[in-house]
Amino acid sequence: MSDNSKTYFHITPSGSRIFVEECGSGPLMVLMHGLGGTTNAFQPLIRHFSSQYTMLRFDFPGSGFSTFKTPPSIPQFVQDLTSIIEAREVKESPILVGHSLGSSVAMHYASQHPDVPALILIGPGRSPSGIPAIVERMAGLAAKARLGIEGIRDFVVATNVAPSSSDIVRTAVRQIISSHTAEGYAATVDAAKAESHVDPDYAAIKCPVVIIAGDQDAILPIAQSEEVKGLIGVGVGKKVFLEVVHAGHRN
Repeated sequence: MSDNSKTYFHITPSGSRIFVEECGSGPLMVLMHGLGGTTNAFQPLIRHFSSQYTMLRFDFPGSGFSTFKTPPSIPQFVQDLTSIIEAREVKESPILVGHSLGSSVAMHYASQHPDVPALILIGPGRSPSGIPAIVERMAGLAAKARLGIEGIRDFVVATNVAPSSSDIVRTAVRQIISSHTAEGYAATVDAAKAESHVDPDYAAIKCPVVIIAGDQDAILPIAQSEEVKGLIGVGVGKKVFLEVVHAGHRN
């Protein structure tokens, strides 16, 4: 990590207290984790890219070190991202990297800010709010999480981590899940399944997009990435690329 690394808390207009980490130098790259993730999810990328980019990562409200005053939602996460970017001393439009839920926030932001130079979406998917079976399963997960995060962490590892992954990866994911409060995790699940979580305006995304899909992803399979690629790619001259890697949803 570079010598100019820093951590701080950013207070949003809604009252959320968001933990932010910055390091590196160069064009701004913002990295956003998925459900149950934290800034630690991107730690392996720091050494490789901080010499080329200013890398900013943060915990969504309810995740890791970040807290919230009002129940979180996907539209609020997009507003939080905007607030963090606008509060920086150096004003620039960021490259956005999002995993899963983070990719939804990235797509919404890019659809509202045509000056975003590029999107990298890892395991993206569409809004589940209109699919009753998925909403019901997520409601069950939120209810179980509220009984104690220790009751769901092994389930999350089993469903999110690829069978081919090492025990080190399983341990890391288990530890990241364990760092959440029960209510924080459950509230994020509620946000992901809520009616307010709608699909972004795909046609309004103008920048080049790289989508990375895991061939062992049981949460958001390759078909989801292919569908997102098709929706973003409608229009003349758009550059949308899909890369399939040997991985699950979290490795």
